[in-house]
Amino acid sequence: MHPRYGVVVMVALLASAVALGHAKLVSSAPADGAALNVAPQTLNLQFSEAAQLAVLKVSADGIAVPLQLIPDAKPTEHFSIALPALKPGVYRVEWTALAADDGHVTKGAFSFTIAAAH
Repeated sequence: MHPRYGVVVMVALLASAVALGHAKLVSSAPADGAALNVAPQTLNLQFSEAAQLAVLKVSADGIAVPLQLIPDAKPTEHFSIALPALKPGVYRVEWTALAADDGHVTKGAFSFTIAAAH
């Protein structure tokens, strides 16, 4: 095989691997494991590619925090969700995202803590 063809094959394989990727959570605010002194007003999720949130749950001590989500929102890489006033405690965030390009599902969870006022 001519060396140039090998390069073409490698580029094609890399491009297809990127196209078949899943929407991975790149970052969040609050971040996983964050210890906050002040309750956040929003939950921000940044994904590696455009996605739709199929599930988003925030809970503390097994009690769900009510969230206002837009049911048929367009796919995007960044989500900013308003949070109600949160009390001190440990919060768990669970999410399920559907990649916009191929519908692949990814799931994840993380937690953060809001410290009690002194």
